[in-house]
Amino acid sequence: MNTLTFLNQPLLWGLALAGIPLLIHLLYRRQYRRVEWAPMRYLKLSIQRNRRRIRLEQILLLLVRTCLVLLLFLIVARPVMHAAGLSHLWGGDVRANRIVLLDDSLSMGYAVQGKPALARAQSVLADLLGTFGKKDRLTLVLASRPSHPLLREVEIEDAGKVIEVVQKVAACEASDAWQAILPALDTLIQGGSYPLHEVSLITDLRATSWDLPLAEIGDRWSSQQVRLRVIDVGPADTSNVALVNLRQIDRLALVDTPTRLEAEIHNASAGELGELDANLFVDGQATLVRVPGIAANQSLRVPLVVTFTEPGPHHLEFRLPDDALAGDNRRHVLVQVQQTVDMVLVDGEPATEPLGGATDFLALALTLAGTTTEPFRVEVLSDTEWASSSRGQPDLIVLANVPQLNVDQAATLERWVTDGTGLVVFVGDQIDPDNYNQLLYQDGAGLLGASLLGITDGEFTGLLVEDREDSPLEAVGQLSPAALNRIKVRQIYEVKLPPEEVEGVHVLARWNNASSAPAVVQKALGRGQTLLWTVAADRSWSDWPTDASYVLAMRESARAIARSTASLRQFTCGQVLMADLPERRDITLPTITAPGDEEQQPLVIVEDAGSPATSDKQGVAEPVRKLKYNETWRSGLYTMQWRDSLSGNTKQEFAVNPERRESELVKLDADEFPARWGSLEPEVVSLDTAATAGLSLQGVEIWRTLATCLLGLLVFEACFARWCGRQR
Repeated sequence: MNTLTFLNQPLLWGLALAGIPLLIHLLYRRQYRRVEWAPMRYLKLSIQRNRRRIRLEQILLLLVRTCLVLLLFLIVARPVMHAAGLSHLWGGDVRANRIVLLDDSLSMGYAVQGKPALARAQSVLADLLGTFGKKDRLTLVLASRPSHPLLREVEIEDAGKVIEVVQKVAACEASDAWQAILPALDTLIQGGSYPLHEVSLITDLRATSWDLPLAEIGDRWSSQQVRLRVIDVGPADTSNVALVNLRQIDRLALVDTPTRLEAEIHNASAGELGELDANLFVDGQATLVRVPGIAANQSLRVPLVVTFTEPGPHHLEFRLPDDALAGDNRRHVLVQVQQTVDMVLVDGEPATEPLGGATDFLALALTLAGTTTEPFRVEVLSDTEWASSSRGQPDLIVLANVPQLNVDQAATLERWVTDGTGLVVFVGDQIDPDNYNQLLYQDGAGLLGASLLGITDGEFTGLLVEDREDSPLEAVGQLSPAALNRIKVRQIYEVKLPPEEVEGVHVLARWNNASSAPAVVQKALGRGQTLLWTVAADRSWSDWPTDASYVLAMRESARAIARSTASLRQFTCGQVLMADLPERRDITLPTITAPGDEEQQPLVIVEDAGSPATSDKQGVAEPVRKLKYNETWRSGLYTMQWRDSLSGNTKQEFAVNPERRESELVKLDADEFPARWGSLEPEVVSLDTAATAGLSLQGVEIWRTLATCLLGLLVFEACFARWCGRQR
């Protein structure tokens, strides 16, 4: 690479004018005819003594005037000084550690005139190699794998082999994790072989990736005299349409029942986006979806409905037409379809007569269809039977007028809810509020979203459902006010909400009385939810169980909070995939199939430290065996397979999607970026992405320095010419 280049190179022809002062000097040199004159003999002796000094002054004046012309045309030619090139002139034998980080994130796939930013980065890296000394040590790091360099302190003797490695780098769909990248680079610096370090980051400099503190690491690198260069290869003007989300709306997906999903599309362009023809793939079968127009810089949520006829996992992919950034135009979701929902109703006041128990109306509402295809499989237990039962974890459990719980029951409920089981609590005459507050509310840290105070008498009518997105009572809120006003209530349980707003605690509905008392309080805990109803589940406190709206409220709320696997196997590119293996079984032939790969890759079984839940009878935690895979650089469906000694061939699937922030292509202000590094002064080089060939590194323009020299030289020339022209 050249040490000095010029942005206006044709103007260098003007340097020929630097010969004008020399030409004038030669023209004024005339041959005089010698005339001997007696008095000149003494003058000649004087001149001979000063001739050497005068000649030197004239030569210096000639050089100054020539330099003035040279500087003038160098300034208008806009010279660019490359510091990397000068380092070889000033210290040719000085060895340094050259650490180059190549950004291979999703946003680097944004293409201008068909050439993605990653391809431009690869060309820049090839140019950058020419600025390194042959005895320098090169470390090449990818942003997706900062702790595992592609090359580690190799000597740059054969740049062709290094370029070959660089050209094999393919864009991944992971996000820039600079909070992990910079510490990894710092580790490489601390372990470098040479005391001199230069770090070059070749990236598209997107604003969302750099929202982190840099001053601490910048000060440390500055004290170690680390030179940092950031080479920006990303275009400033972008226009992108991104599929930023695809999610399952319904918590449960049941066989032969419509399941709602939602796709979110963002138009990050300056103009309105017309209608699009997207495709929804369900287990590989495509269905055309017409997407309406989207205004500039706006998002659109597209509702999707799919009915599954078979239980088990189903792979869904939503795909938009490709644009300049094709990597964010498709997303995947894995829907676990269930045949039935396992529900346990704990009746604190069972009765022998029909509809006399605390859970009879609730059980009737949940099993109203009365057919063998009914998805809700309901088991009714008395509180005594439940206390002595050893059954497994249900999808939903309901406590209706249960007098009190013991410590073990409360701990079991908390573990189940944290793991995803839904819990519904109905009050009644028998419950002990102190017991519930102590074991289930726990001063706001327990399962309940409010503490119990006492029973309040007073007749009123009406239920007011709060307008809240993704509420379990959303379907009830769509009923007409007249239908909800028919609900007659005689008694409710007064509750006390936390004094301050608590994350995950919401009032979903209120009674239509003078105090607008809470009717149902929701609390999210772990992967599960709890609903606290302040009315009894039977007719003892209200006539609501005999109304049609009761059936709708119970069925929809149960479906909304029952245990679900909707988000269990949804991952982001770069995350680690894990599958728990059953204990005391022989596991053989573990493999994984990644998107786009036809061949299976072998996996290694690893052991993690056990938890109290996996303790043996002596209380010693048993290790948990897992399958792990961390090379999730592409979006799509990953399938782990293994052979179990008991159940035979087993597989587990994972849906992996890009990080949505990679679709945000707003550029970081290059002028503000250096100020974030504390005392370190990084060099930020922005490339002209409109160029299609010959990308090269830019340096620092030095015309201001040359202009200062020109001004100083003009002052010197005027003074020196006057001094040379003095009387001798």
